[in-house]
Amino acid sequence: MFNLIIDAGNTIIKLRVLMQKEIVSTENCKDWDSALNSIKLLQKNFKISACILSNVRESNALFENYLTKNFKTIFFSHTNKLPVIINYKSLETLGIDRLAAVCGASELFPNKNSLIIDAGTAITYDILKDGKIYEGGNISPGIKIRFKALNTFTKKLPLIDIDAEDNNLFGQNTEQAIRYGVQNGILHEVKGVIEDFKLKYSDLNIIFTGGDSFFFEKLLNFRIFAEPNLTTLGLNKILELNA
Repeated sequence: MFNLIIDAGNTIIKLRVLMQKEIVSTENCKDWDSALNSIKLLQKNFKISACILSNVRESNALFENYLTKNFKTIFFSHTNKLPVIINYKSLETLGIDRLAAVCGASELFPNKNSLIIDAGTAITYDILKDGKIYEGGNISPGIKIRFKALNTFTKKLPLIDIDAEDNNLFGQNTEQAIRYGVQNGILHEVKGVIEDFKLKYSDLNIIFTGGDSFFFEKLLNFRIFAEPNLTTLGLNKILELNA
């Protein structure tokens, strides 16, 4: 029997089919209609028994009704049974993507201290103690937000994009000055955060996920684990606990 993991983010809806812990199918969709059509096709190839929906966008009743009629369906929230103990003080405001990633870390590294760094629109830092106690974390602007802020709140600075292949100490034109300023600044931030957490937590695993994690994989001189499917693994574990 197969599990269907649906991670509906602001930009794309990720569909993942898993057999136990192995991802056997990957689909990315732009909207609910295309996601529903893809699920119907997946049903022809996989005997899906259960699914979990993690959703940060506006809900779609037709889509959710189809799930509940066809599968044992879990709608992910902080009220679900979780594989970790939560010490976060405002659980109702904790992003479900952060929570799912923490659960993924508990699955990958049981009984270990882990710092989960999700490099996306925002950069989130979350600490998991002993593989089972979520202590909390921090939220910081991501790389693209920093580039966009310079363009939005000034009159003459252009909007540029991340380039991990182009990163020097200082720039000799405005585009370089922006790129190196933002990229070096965020590298120093991440390095500093890692160093601080390594002082507090022994044998700390550093886990990177998120769309911009490639940038840090290339330029950080720490031993890190890059796991693009961390959220999927966490959601699958939550589904197994609740279904």
